[in-house]
Amino acid sequence: MTNRTGKTKINIATCLIVLFALMIFAKSASSQINCEIQLDENVTMPVCYGTELVLSVEFNPDYEYEWSTGDTENIILVEILEDNVQYSVDVRNKNNPNDFCHSSITIRMYEPFEIEFEQTQLTCSDNNAENGQNAIVVATAKSDIYNSFTYQWQNVPYCPNPNTAMGLMAWREYEILVTNENGCVQTGTFMPVAYPNPKIEISKDPGDTIYIQNPFATFSFENMTDSIEVTNFFWEFLDDNTTSTVEEPRKAYSQEGEFEISLTVTNPQGCDTAYLTSIQVLPVKLKIPNIFTPNGDGINDYFIIGYDESGGSNNEKRLEYEPYTTLNEYYMRTKLVIFNRWGRIVYQSNDYKNDWDGGNLPDGTYFYVIECVGAQSNQRYQGSVSIFASGR
Repeated sequence: MTNRTGKTKINIATCLIVLFALMIFAKSASSQINCEIQLDENVTMPVCYGTELVLSVEFNPDYEYEWSTGDTENIILVEILEDNVQYSVDVRNKNNPNDFCHSSITIRMYEPFEIEFEQTQLTCSDNNAENGQNAIVVATAKSDIYNSFTYQWQNVPYCPNPNTAMGLMAWREYEILVTNENGCVQTGTFMPVAYPNPKIEISKDPGDTIYIQNPFATFSFENMTDSIEVTNFFWEFLDDNTTSTVEEPRKAYSQEGEFEISLTVTNPQGCDTAYLTSIQVLPVKLKIPNIFTPNGDGINDYFIIGYDESGGSNNEKRLEYEPYTTLNEYYMRTKLVIFNRWGRIVYQSNDYKNDWDGGNLPDGTYFYVIECVGAQSNQRYQGSVSIFASGR
């Protein structure tokens, strides 16, 4: 009796194990992943060059996706730029690592074609209606496979035939759509160029800064491009809208400030190019030292009359090789006279050049008078200056 009971228990346990295994197998079989890659219903192969395709697999929140592109969603967007390109995906069940699926798809593509451009007429670079909007460009599709193409320029003024665009501006991008007999559309862009312009450098004499008491400036220009001729030029002074066709005009300014000057030059094709420059007109503010030290150390060795930019001390030390504006740039004419304590003239100079080092005079105090003739008024400066540490 006991033996029969033991056998019965063993048979029941065996049945339970078999039943449990069958349940697991049934569950595993029912949860197999479907990872077949799908295309949009309206897509047929081969596709055209540059086509964007949506590739997808069945979505399940328990699944992980890894595409050959590096994407990790069940849907990806790809652009087709070559024939027979292959995409693949691995799908895994996050709850069962052994539940895995791999799928791939190969995309076939029509052979692309080339779009070539030829600019048959240049234009001027200023883009004005008269002579800056007349470039002509011809587009041609090239292929050993296709026999016919249609052309459609975008936003061009005039097309005498489908592949030719006229009335174009320089340095602006234009687009054309070209379609072959398979209905494949490719886009080409072209930027027309202009006739070359001369490179001009404008000079001002005496410089970029002049002074209201000597407000005269002479303007000139140099063509830095030997291969491009300047056939015409035109000066315009924007402060008073005066003009000049003289090669080196001389201009007198009547007020202080910064003023613009325009120079327009013309190349042999009749293209105008404008160049701008400016000049500054300042008031006269002299800084006259009351001491200098002609001891040969390169600092304050000369009686230097400069421009007072800050209103600082008259005894500011400056190296002699630093640039100085001389009196004849501040005023139209000047005269400097130096006296000793007894009133005898020891030095004098017309249009003084900041070059007096005291001569052979001993250390001491001397007196100066500066007579200045200006365009607005005449001025007189007088005071004293000491020569110190000269060793004389």
